[in-house]
Amino acid sequence: MKRFILALLSVATIAVAAEELNDADKKSVAEANQFFERGNKFAQDNSLQRAKSEYQKALRIFPRHVDALYNLAVACEKLGQNDEAVEHYRHYLDIRPNDADVWTQLGVRYDEDGQKTEAQAAYEKALAIDLKFGLAHHNLGVLLKERGDLDAAQKHFETFVKLEEDAGRRNGDAYYSLGALQLARGHVKEAKQLFQQALDVDPSISYYNNAMGDVYLIEAEIEMAISAYKKAMEKDAKYAPAYSGLGDAYRQKGDRVEADKAYRRALELRKDYTLIHYKLGLLFEATNPGVAIKEFETYLGSGKNAEFQTEAKAKIEKLKQVQTK
Repeated sequence: MKRFILALLSVATIAVAAEELNDADKKSVAEANQFFERGNKFAQDNSLQRAKSEYQKALRIFPRHVDALYNLAVACEKLGQNDEAVEHYRHYLDIRPNDADVWTQLGVRYDEDGQKTEAQAAYEKALAIDLKFGLAHHNLGVLLKERGDLDAAQKHFETFVKLEEDAGRRNGDAYYSLGALQLARGHVKEAKQLFQQALDVDPSISYYNNAMGDVYLIEAEIEMAISAYKKAMEKDAKYAPAYSGLGDAYRQKGDRVEADKAYRRALELRKDYTLIHYKLGLLFEATNPGVAIKEFETYLGSGKNAEFQTEAKAKIEKLKQVQTK
């Protein structure tokens, strides 16, 4: 599920409140701002390494230039330098500890680095500062859903939806995230309604269409599922989950050839999409036990998608028994 990443390169040039600056500081800030503004121009041109260099120059002149710290962290994110981004966000928070935006952004960095405990603490810190900071509710909901705490996740997603609607915004991702949670809970009717709300906001989003395909598949509306998955592909030809879902639809339809093609395409797009090997095992278990065993074993060897390991092992044993008869 998508997390919201808040950081956008700011164009502000205020380092600290004017009353905190003595005359020497004011002179330093004025000099640092020249490098800060140059960094912003490079960032706008997507010359991120050069932008990073300019922000660092600004900070060498005035280390408490929080806007330079923030933009430096963003540049590091975009350059894939996650550890360094975390360092700059933490430095920023040492100066401005009550910034819910930056605590949320720090949480995203921890989250994507697999530091779930630290991520949760950062999101909760953001909400302790501002209980109405919607993106922290959303991202915390995503984390809690992944951890299996669906009740808590639902509360945060519902709060996010309400905050957005109260602000006069119809946020497709808010509806989508709550819908995905409802689908995970088996509440298909509620999920379908929320996914439709997301599509009403923006029908061009691939994962909204894909989610509706998943609903149709559960409802055994195979042709409608196929149509929804194909719409997702039209919006994003490289969206691997849509090919995975399309493969599921064709498999349920009994069209093994099209199912195989869709699954193989999903693997072409995402080499690490190891769940597809489990699905290929299901596809071939009735017609080609040898191929099915190989696919199940490949899936197990990946060490991912642990929820299907028991099923895969049982199917391998059963298929081997069939082969020996």
